[in-house]
Amino acid sequence: MKLLTINQPVSYMRIVYLSVLSLLSVRAFAQRNKTNDSLQQRILNLKAVDVTGSTDKSAHMLSKIDLQLQPVKSAQDLLRTVPGLFIAQHAGGGKAEQILVRGIDNDHGTDFGIFVDGVPVNLPNHAHGQGYADMHFLIPEVIGGAAYYKGPYEASQGDFTNAGAAVYTSFYRPDNQFVKLEYGQFNTARATTLLRLLDHQPEAGKRDQNAYVAADYTYTNSYFDNSQQFKRFNALGRYNIAVNRNNTLSLIVSGFTSSWNASGQVPLRAIEDGTLPRFGSVDPSEGGKTSRLNANLQWETKLSDRSVMKQQAYYVRNLFDLWSNFTFYKEDTDNGDEIRQWEKRDLFGYRNTWQHQGRVGAATLESEIGAGARIDLVNLGREHVKERSFLSNEDSSRAAIANYSLYVSETLRWANGWSVNMGLRNDLFSFRLRDHLQPDNNGRRTAFRLSPKLNIYYDIAPFISLFAKAGMGFHSNYANVAVHNGQENAVPRSYGSDIGANFKLCSRVLISATWWWLQSDAEYRFIADDGSYENIGRATRTGVDVAVRYHIIRQLWADVNVNYARPRLMDAPAKENYIPFAPAITSTGGITWQSVKGLNAGIRYRYMGKRAAIEDNSVQSAAYFLTDAVVKYQFHRFELGLSAENVFNTKWAEAQFYDESQLKEEKAPVMDFHITPGTPFCLRGSITVKF
Repeated sequence: MKLLTINQPVSYMRIVYLSVLSLLSVRAFAQRNKTNDSLQQRILNLKAVDVTGSTDKSAHMLSKIDLQLQPVKSAQDLLRTVPGLFIAQHAGGGKAEQILVRGIDNDHGTDFGIFVDGVPVNLPNHAHGQGYADMHFLIPEVIGGAAYYKGPYEASQGDFTNAGAAVYTSFYRPDNQFVKLEYGQFNTARATTLLRLLDHQPEAGKRDQNAYVAADYTYTNSYFDNSQQFKRFNALGRYNIAVNRNNTLSLIVSGFTSSWNASGQVPLRAIEDGTLPRFGSVDPSEGGKTSRLNANLQWETKLSDRSVMKQQAYYVRNLFDLWSNFTFYKEDTDNGDEIRQWEKRDLFGYRNTWQHQGRVGAATLESEIGAGARIDLVNLGREHVKERSFLSNEDSSRAAIANYSLYVSETLRWANGWSVNMGLRNDLFSFRLRDHLQPDNNGRRTAFRLSPKLNIYYDIAPFISLFAKAGMGFHSNYANVAVHNGQENAVPRSYGSDIGANFKLCSRVLISATWWWLQSDAEYRFIADDGSYENIGRATRTGVDVAVRYHIIRQLWADVNVNYARPRLMDAPAKENYIPFAPAITSTGGITWQSVKGLNAGIRYRYMGKRAAIEDNSVQSAAYFLTDAVVKYQFHRFELGLSAENVFNTKWAEAQFYDESQLKEEKAPVMDFHITPGTPFCLRGSITVKF
């Protein structure tokens, strides 16, 4: 069995050690604080928390601890707060990361949906990958709320949400203005600010309205030998007004622009034989530039004491250029195999939801009906280039993808603890393709998906809740696949179910355990050299998610998440049915100290187990185990922060691929691992001034 060995050996005792450490009481080392608890401390006190699965359906709220006490370089890093979700960057800091969750390598978002203030982040028919989800436009400090979902059980969510979704919202009314400065190793600098422009609280003669702006600039050379020269500028503005007693309007405009150089994916053989440094590059001309603009108008109308209607219209402009070289000199031994992938996109969307609370006999009934439309108009292409200079045109097309949706969600709640949510969603897709190089590929296709959902909860007591979920989902495919291969390939279907329990022990320990199953009608694999996808057949995944939260003492928290998945191809022979690079065993966890006197600290680990690199599992990727730490101290209007990534300076591979490539001096292609080395030890400091 061949095994990638670029990182240091992972000791399973380290996992056991940190897991036990996270769960053992350390009262002997911490003195109880006799002062009155702050509001935040009371919110975090598990003694006051009742365990219930019926109050928020399938949503899981992320706490401020989860969002604040982890090293965050960009908004994309916030995805790591979702238990069991891992991300990997392999082409510089400006490109969307890979997403791995529930036994699925989602590439850049094929089966995991991301929403910011109701605007979908995932992009169909993207130049670099179906469902491409780049959330770098979001400034982490403006996040006012965050939640995540696992599985295809939410009727309000459609395309790209088979494995789940993450939902973020910006502040409606921020508590503070601030200026934040950061500096760290590898010439890394960041400046962030949030300023209130208007803040009229409700009072006689004045409308409730507020407005604020936020901006963020980041620069880094990164740790690669080829200076990354990464630059990103983010901006956000939000205006909210109560038009009258029953109507509220919000206008949110955000966007970003970035550019960078990338070291790309390097062949393991070149690192091992010493011809290439660990942080070196085969083609230093790789890199990219990208920008996105979001305009979002939200209108909420109170129809009665029990009914609310919410409307939303949004527009997205996305520009993307990426220069990559996956195979080096395999296709063109003289000029190399570098390609440029580009797109120019206009996205228009509208959503209308109606929510009502009523009664059916002894039960309360919560109804939600939603309708939406989304239209993507995208020009995209792929070019063969040398050092970013044009050589030939490989692909040039224009696609129009429309998604019209209608859903109904009904939730019945009884006083005896039972709760049932039933949902039905219908999506209609229209695909239109115009291929500028091969007119024979032109065409149109429509497809639809009917997706039923069922969620059942039973709150046995305030300390234990059981749940069972079942549902059908889907994700759309590229327009050229949809046009020529019919509905089944245009919108592959999925089927899922969850069975689990949430319970509390001794008023200080929360445990969530879930057995899950997910089956998909098609599994697609990205083919690097020509930008296409290959369907390798139906897939099934089963797994177990376990999450533990332990409130050790008033200021001290511990958490452990352990996730197991068994991903397999259904139509392949036994022992040849592994899904390449699908995650199998992962774990995250840590210890968090949050003091009323202003000192907050956290140390966290994340572990990714070995993964099959090919279908017979004879070649495996390397596991890795990393530790990060954060310390923050707040006094008066100031906050000082210090974060350390990869505390023990472990050598690891963040992104790993196994395919053919050919170096300049080689006579024939070679099957090998191609990796993006992960960050070494990296220290960053920050100072925040609030006013």
